[in-house]
Amino acid sequence: MKKRPSQINAKVVADALREAERELEQPTSTERPLYVNVKPIDITTRLELFQPRRFSEGLREVDPKHVKDLATRITRKGDLDPVLVIKLAGRWVVVDGHHRLAAYLSLKRRTAIKCEWFAGTVREAADESLRRNELIKLPISHGDKQEEAWRRTLNGWGSKSEVVQLTGVSEGIVAMMRRIVKQHRTQETPSGKELRQKLGPSLATYSWSRVRAEWVGLTPGQWSLEEAAAKLARNLSKRMTNTLSENPEVTARALWIYDPHMCSELAAALSRHVKDGQLEETHEVQLQVMRAKGINLEVDE
Repeated sequence: MKKRPSQINAKVVADALREAERELEQPTSTERPLYVNVKPIDITTRLELFQPRRFSEGLREVDPKHVKDLATRITRKGDLDPVLVIKLAGRWVVVDGHHRLAAYLSLKRRTAIKCEWFAGTVREAADESLRRNELIKLPISHGDKQEEAWRRTLNGWGSKSEVVQLTGVSEGIVAMMRRIVKQHRTQETPSGKELRQKLGPSLATYSWSRVRAEWVGLTPGQWSLEEAAAKLARNLSKRMTNTLSENPEVTARALWIYDPHMCSELAAALSRHVKDGQLEETHEVQLQVMRAKGINLEVDE
């Protein structure tokens, strides 16, 4: 099994795609859809290619609660919809259905499950993974959608409208990404020159959140705060998995016992973050509704 990259960025994705296209084994049968039976233990993951839910800060590969719910569903009602797979260098790789696969593995499933063998290219499989994830109940976070759009923008995968359609990110944000990439490369503007001086000749190793922070002028102290929060979240996830998410009352009580003097400030800070997140999601929904009605308020880039 390939070593999992510690950071998934545009360069990692582009390199992985080139390698995977060389390893691709396509079905000889013309039947579509084509189904195969594969044991869950024989299916591996390539998160740098086929998992649009990166859980933005790199906390985990899957959502533990969703996996548990799916496992319960399997136990009570039988197998789930087929997992979408592709074959690379003789190994089955999950394209869509990471949580379903994790649920089968959590139940120690020994027998084969029904899978759909994707017949297109690796790039087409990555696109299909995004499309299918729009149809299921576990949403892709706003941050993960933007990071996926950023990687596609950097690698030149699709037009602005195609990136918008695939990722669900607003036209304005994707236009901003394209504008930033162009100005960074050409250095036609003072902002482009400054960004190149700060981050160097390639943006491919930087996340959208980092580049956007530099673009809008966050101070080093503000960006350090974001990095520190992300690091703490990763450490909590590694040490406690989903324990903090199981029962809000228990978590609140534990934090009170840990440091009662911090709790009032923590409650105020949480309230601000929840409000900011809700406002951002509401704005995104409004933009999607306007696009559905044929209203385009964005400047094409």
